[in-house]
This record gives sequence, structure tokens and C-alpha cells, in this order.
Amino acid sequence: LAEKLISSSSKSLLLNTYKRSIHVSNITHQAAAGKRNKDLFTQSPFKRSDKINIDDRFAVQRDLREGDNTYGIRRYLLLSRNDDHDDSSTQKPTIIASVNANKNILFGAQLHAKQSGNHEDYIADYFAACEPLLDIAKEDASINGQQVQALAALNGLCSWVSECLDRDGEGSEVLTSLLHGEQSNILLDNDKGEQAENRGSTPSSNRRARQNVRRQSAKIILDNESDRILMRDAIRAIATGIPRPGHSVVGQGTYRDGAEGWKALAWEYSNLATVPYTASNGVKGLEEVSLYKSRDGEVAKIEHLASVEAEYLKVAGGAMARMFFV
Repeated sequence: LAEKLISSSSKSLLLNTYKRSIHVSNITHQAAAGKRNKDLFTQSPFKRSDKINIDDRFAVQRDLREGDNTYGIRRYLLLSRNDDHDDSSTQKPTIIASVNANKNILFGAQLHAKQSGNHEDYIADYFAACEPLLDIAKEDASINGQQVQALAALNGLCSWVSECLDRDGEGSEVLTSLLHGEQSNILLDNDKGEQAENRGSTPSSNRRARQNVRRQSAKIILDNESDRILMRDAIRAIATGIPRPGHSVVGQGTYRDGAEGWKALAWEYSNLATVPYTASNGVKGLEEVSLYKSRDGEVAKIEHLASVEAEYLKVAGGAMARMFFV
């Protein structure tokens, strides 16, 4: 990755990060609840300078956006040291990757210096660049003793839900529950089998994820048929962008009526993220979730309408995954 990025002559960079509503939470994840505050404090890696070298090829720069407030809105930029130049130079350094932050919340990890249109190359470069950058951002975000969190994009959520709807819920336990009003026999049999297989053992992260998905599906089993249809139609409208019958737009009412079901689906979708993530086995759109999971991040909840930008509503219905690093 280093040689490829350094030799690149492309200076076409994304200079602006996409704007998002940032939700700051004081809730502590259960896995970190037993830690004392003093155990969470760390010294900032940027104590002496806002730019540090991580090896002989790359540097990380912290870009403050609120004056000298080191814990406010900021960006962490992975730069090539080949671009090191005198302070008098007007040349801007090549931004390879970036991660945004506000207080103890990280978000918007993205790769800027793309080498080709090949998806496999992009994925390899994304993780090679963002993982070391995330390590430093996490360390700096913990300086005030708060547990570090992340908001991860759920790109592709709308397409995934639409595809499952076209298959009458197949591929989604949550949607199957919503469409048919109950969990299928297959799901119940799987539950019994897992309980027998894992009796007396400590739950793995994958098993906890499956159990959480089933709890989410159970939440939206509605006894009232009209309520079930209301939620189903709202979810279909959010996923496809086509207004419900009798409505001219997919508006606030639609997102309100479909909120619980959409959050349950977003939770299920986020748990499809794999580690390690590769171009062949990863779900396209869940790169950011997989990135945070690779650094001990766990999905704790879904933020409904965390971003209301038009483009993000089209691809994810506004939902984002809040993750805790444990």
C-alpha cells in the first residue's frame, strides 16, 4: 500500500467530509462498565505536536475545527511523508485517509487516495490506510476518560431490505417476523439447537449477534394486523423511496411509522459485517462497520435518522450504527 500510495501522482482529493448529526452519549457499554474512570484516561499522542510520524513513510495530522479545542470537532488525516515540505510552501499534502471526531465519537472513516476503480484494490487500501489511523484516533479520543464510540454508516441498507422484500422476507429474520407475524419454525429450531450446543459455554460475539437479531425481530411482532401493515408499508417506502399508498412523499410520518422496524432491520444488517473484511466475503456498504469491529468495536444500538442528508436517506434510510470500543 505504501509504495502504491506514495508513487501516485493523483492529487484529486475529497477535501470535505460528509456532514452528519453527531449524537454524544454518556452511556457506558456493559463490557466497560466495570472499569474505573482513571483506567480509561490516556495521554494524547498529539501532546507535543498536531502532526506525528507513525513510520518512515506516513504521518498523522490532527486538524482542529474549533480553534484550539482539542476535544471538539476535528479530523485525523493520514498523510504521505513524501509530501513533507517547508512551512513556507503553499503545496498541500496528499490526504490518503481520514477519520472525523467530536469529543469521544469517531465517524466518517474514508479513503481519499484511490489507485484504481477495482473494488478489491479499494478494500485492501481502505483497511491498510484506515486501521493505523483509527488506532491513533481512538487513543486521542480517550484523553478525557470517556469510553470511545463510533457512528458507522450503513450504506446499502435500503437495497438489502428491498431485495429481502422481493423475496418475501427471505434473507432477513426481522423482515420474516414482520411480514408473517411470527418467527419461522426454522428460526425456532436453530435457537433450540444453539442452546443445546452452547449450554455451559461463554457466548461468542457471533452468537451474541444472532441472539440480538432474534430479540430485535421479536420486538416487532405485532398482534394488531393494521399496525403490522402500517409498519410494513412504511418500511417498504423507506427502502424503495416510493411513497406509501395515499401519500405523495416519503416524509416524516413514514419514518415515524417505520422507526422501530427500520432500526431492527438496521441492527440485523450491521451484524452482517465481517472481520476480516475482503472484497469476496464482505457486504458492500459495511466497510466502516467492519473497520471498527476489527479494532474491538461492537454494535450497541441503532441511531434512527442520525443523518438526514438526501443521498444518505436513499441508501440507508438515515440509520447509523453506534458502536462501542471494548
